[in-house]
Amino acid sequence: MSKLASWHLGGGQKYYGVTPDLSTFGKALANRFSVSALAAKREFMERRGLRHDKERVFLLSTTHGAETHGLAAAIATMRVYQRESVIEHLWKMGERLALGFMEATCEAGLEDYVHVVGKPCNLAFMTKDSDERPSQAYRSLFLQETIARGVLMPSLVVSYSHTAEDIDRTIEAVRGALSVYRQAMDAGTEPFLVGRPSKIVYRRHN
Repeated sequence: MSKLASWHLGGGQKYYGVTPDLSTFGKALANRFSVSALAAKREFMERRGLRHDKERVFLLSTTHGAETHGLAAAIATMRVYQRESVIEHLWKMGERLALGFMEATCEAGLEDYVHVVGKPCNLAFMTKDSDERPSQAYRSLFLQETIARGVLMPSLVVSYSHTAEDIDRTIEAVRGALSVYRQAMDAGTEPFLVGRPSKIVYRRHN
């Protein structure tokens, strides 16, 4: 069974909710203004209070406490979430992107080397070399080729502003980039890559 068929039949269509003990939120909470939030079950949140004799914990930072414009942005953002189908849109566009991306990899015969990971509302992608090992050189080549086609996509996270046309344009850029990736699987990245491959952020230094 192909990865695309598998995603259609289960991996990409069923999502199981999780009730976390503790959650943190940022960025989208106030449309990228400096606001974050901590939410948790009562038993954990009360550990920061005064109404118990257990060891208290620190759960509050006021680095941006005086910046009330951020709070106004958060309130406005939450009102948009209440009024409009933001979450549904993110999942719908994410599913369109994931399926289109995977269809393109299957067309190029690269489904074992380039794949989508994550949930539709928060997608990323992986790139592998001909031995199916994670490769920064191939990732760099892939990004180089999507940029050449007008799409900068270090990840695949969609936003509420993305339209179906935006997603389809991204998929076309992916399709074009994969045609070069396919050639590099035989010849290596050197004939195609301009400059040095990127490096992962977290790495060892001797």
